[in-house]
Amino acid sequence: MGTELSVSKLRRTCDPNLLKCKSTSELTPLQEIIGQKRAVRALKFGLDIKNHGFNIYVAGYPGTGRTTAVKNFLDKLAQTKPVPSDWCYVNNFDDEYTPKAIELPSGKGKDFQKDMKAFIEDAKRSLRKAFESEDYSVRRELAIKQVEAKRKQLIEKLNIEAQKEGFVIQGGPLGLMLIPVINGKPLSQEEILALSPKTKSEIQEKRSQLESKLRSAMRQFMDVDRQAHEEIDKVNREVAMYAIGTLVDELASRYVGFPDVAAFLKKVQSDILDNFAQFIQNPKEQQQSQMPFQMPWMREGALRKYEVNVVVDNSQETGAPVVMASNPTYHHLFGRIEREAQFGALITDFTMIRGGFLHKANGGYLIIPVEDLLRNTFSYEGLKRAL
Repeated sequence: MGTELSVSKLRRTCDPNLLKCKSTSELTPLQEIIGQKRAVRALKFGLDIKNHGFNIYVAGYPGTGRTTAVKNFLDKLAQTKPVPSDWCYVNNFDDEYTPKAIELPSGKGKDFQKDMKAFIEDAKRSLRKAFESEDYSVRRELAIKQVEAKRKQLIEKLNIEAQKEGFVIQGGPLGLMLIPVINGKPLSQEEILALSPKTKSEIQEKRSQLESKLRSAMRQFMDVDRQAHEEIDKVNREVAMYAIGTLVDELASRYVGFPDVAAFLKKVQSDILDNFAQFIQNPKEQQQSQMPFQMPWMREGALRKYEVNVVVDNSQETGAPVVMASNPTYHHLFGRIEREAQFGALITDFTMIRGGFLHKANGGYLIIPVEDLLRNTFSYEGLKRAL
């Protein structure tokens, strides 16, 4: 038989006098997981495993606070762990399609990025000053004069031999030419054709002998020109090295103990010595020489290869990172490579590499909602390969 109940018996009421506060705003929110002792023990046990290949799956009814509880638990644990390294990408001067990854202590990544930016600006000023100096002008002029003197000696020697055989050497569109001389007067083509067959035969025979010497002299001219270029290149490299050597040494001294940085700076120095011209162009001349529709980032593209791309920056972390992958798409998890449009084509380089959740959680903890992960097939397959 049923029992009749009053409304007061169907409603549970709490006596406010039993609570030691006037409102819930005076209470400190609970940060621990309530009523899940076995789950907490399992979580601690799993997190204490240091070997690779172990991950934790948390199950439960939706809306029970699984994600919040796990994140709060990890936030506490992360504060007891060391801050992981920063990761940077730099240009690979040997193969630009495979950039170099550099690991640095927390906070050093941004410092390295700023230091390289300042170094390039200092290198611009120092190189322009060095190549506009009087000393450089004198050394370059001396090298050019020495080459001109050698060329003059070769031409004079060849002229003397040609005059003995009745010829004079003249420059033309195709190079040096042998012109026959009779009675001190160079002959034109028409005058040569009007000569007797015997005279023309003698001229042709002598010309053939001189042309062999002329070809030999032309090879010597090429050697002299090559030596001139080598001498000027040597002067240029010495001046450029003088301009940036101290800057490179100063920057390298800040990163003693980081062999990857030392190797990168060595490559940077070598590349600047090979391409110093892109640093010394006058800004006004550079602006005039560029096309009117070029964007600023296109004008600075030549120097972009010296930049540092900080993919993971842990400078603001106080412990191990705890990353919540709220939308675990493939690019969000594994990063992406951005592209820029130039003249109708998409181009990219190492400065456009962007890190994903896995990069940011490296050395820490990554929380992924499994339902969202399984909805992204490529993300799930990629995550299995990555882990």
